[in-house]
Amino acid sequence: MPSKTAAALGRAALIAALALQTACVSMQATTYNVGMDSSAALARHAHGAPVNVGAFSAEAKLDRRALNVRGSTLNGGADGRFSTYLRDALQAELRSAGRLDPAAATEISGELLDQHLNGGSGSVNGTALIKARFVVSREGKTLYDRTLSQEHRWESSLLGPIAIPAAFDNYVTTVQKLLQQLFADPQFEQATSR
Repeated sequence: MPSKTAAALGRAALIAALALQTACVSMQATTYNVGMDSSAALARHAHGAPVNVGAFSAEAKLDRRALNVRGSTLNGGADGRFSTYLRDALQAELRSAGRLDPAAATEISGELLDQHLNGGSGSVNGTALIKARFVVSREGKTLYDRTLSQEHRWESSLLGPIAIPAAFDNYVTTVQKLLQQLFADPQFEQATSR
């Protein structure tokens, strides 16, 4: 039977190993995965026309400010901007549905307005929030202009090596849910119809 000293040393070694694993890391947001619900929502648009994706923007301090989760940071798209990540995600969804056409007269543009990511430190729930404005226009005429906000919660962990990657993955899930909300909007469907 191990002594109390050996057990205490074992716990101390485990805590030290966990501390090393939670060292600060900086990651770029993972490649966006097309959401099944988004594909289904786009497929329901029987009269959906091809669309082009235009410019997406955000205030510089929001666009390039890394999201911090327990000392580790998540950065935006290939150029480090979160507005680029949102734009690329929208393009991926439309491409998957066969609706993306760079020459289309109907264009979707947007602006990232707010975002937060919490890995659940001090609690077992992680949360994320993304707020963005989407505009659909055709030949200079605005057909749709709406601000959407999506909040997402998930079960997190008190252990950083589990909670940090889960938070980064759930940022992507929050983007998926925001786009699902856009595609499910009947006014968006009307604005992007033939």
